[in-house]
Amino acid sequence: MKLTNVKHSGGFGHLGVKIINQIHYTLSPFEQKATKGVLTKGLPNVMRRTKEKFLIVAIPFFIYYNIYRWGIQAQYKLDRKNPKDYENDV
Repeated sequence: MKLTNVKHSGGFGHLGVKIINQIHYTLSPFEQKATKGVLTKGLPNVMRRTKEKFLIVAIPFFIYYNIYRWGIQAQYKLDRKNPKDYENDV
């Protein structure tokens, strides 16, 4: 490694390799506002998306739930003993 690369490097994580025609933008974590606009923009956006996709999700869910419920009931009926099979037992 050449001494000039070490001299021109920006420190750990910033090697002396220069990338041409590529721009990187960063923002300090201390300057970010993580909860900015959650109540004013985020909550209405969630409600809008939920309203738009409700039928797309609800109809298959309703169908699959009814199939599941039917399967559970059918299995319960098959697992029960038939009292007529045991009428002649002593």
